[in-house]
Amino acid sequence: MKNIAILVYSTHHQNTRKLVDAIAMGQDDIDVFDMTKAKPEDLSQYAAVGVASGIYAGHFAKPLIKYLKTHLCEGQRVFALYTSAMKRGGYTAEIKSIAERAHCTYAGDYGCKGYTTFGPLKLFGGVSKGHPDGAEIQGAIDFFVNLKFKRMKTK
Repeated sequence: MKNIAILVYSTHHQNTRKLVDAIAMGQDDIDVFDMTKAKPEDLSQYAAVGVASGIYAGHFAKPLIKYLKTHLCEGQRVFALYTSAMKRGGYTAEIKSIAERAHCTYAGDYGCKGYTTFGPLKLFGGVSKGHPDGAEIQGAIDFFVNLKFKRMKTK
């Protein structure tokens, strides 16, 4: 039984996937699921669920949100990771709300800039080039370590 599942929806430049891969590197108690390819049927074996997404039109990926609404299990700890072209607040409010409705504990979130060339931005070479950078990736690792999931007991 694994302790932590991280559900990642990262397209375009794989910015959010970089954060998840850095967190999961060398961790044998983490399962990473690429939600653009295959979704796990059951999350009940996990004590914690990470939700990781790029920000699309101001929100986490819609397919990921839809999945969360029906698959979180009561008592799980939920955390969020995201990258966005522009850093601002409020991106994780929907994740927190879904977790609370499922009777889960929302443990917190980490977000940083991510390079994008979406739409007309491509004409200008994109925005937030070079992001996430090394410091931002380390910030994601530090955020995860501070959640202290290592001390959790699995169900």
